[in-house]
Amino acid sequence: MQVLLKCNIVSLALCGLLLAGCSAGPSDLPEVAPVTGTVTLDGKPLNNATLKFQPTAGRPSTGLTNEQGQYSLRYNIDLDGAKLGDHSVTITTYQEFDDPSNPSKPASPERLPAKYHTKSELVAEVTAGDNVVDFDLKSK
Repeated sequence: MQVLLKCNIVSLALCGLLLAGCSAGPSDLPEVAPVTGTVTLDGKPLNNATLKFQPTAGRPSTGLTNEQGQYSLRYNIDLDGAKLGDHSVTITTYQEFDDPSNPSKPASPERLPAKYHTKSELVAEVTAGDNVVDFDLKSK
């Protein structure tokens, strides 16, 4: 009887260790929050613009505007949003290829002044909860 009791205790201890090893440990991912918004150029929706929110440390989040100028950021393939904190923001309309499945198509030219991309002056703060960050850009 004592041998059986000892075996059960050892079995329970082993099961506990196995379960502990299978549980999710601390995540390598930072805390992120959803970020959506609208981008306009001279008051009109800006479609096919790529946004990049670059935090002071860590990986950026990106998004692409639709026909209505609306975007939603993604941190990675599995996670929507952007890292909490301050970000420098770039917005560009340049695309090397219009259609990745047809690289012979010509590139899309940049329609925005450099102050929105290569010399960006844009910033945004991402806080816990839903974030709506709109950009009203001017061509001049």
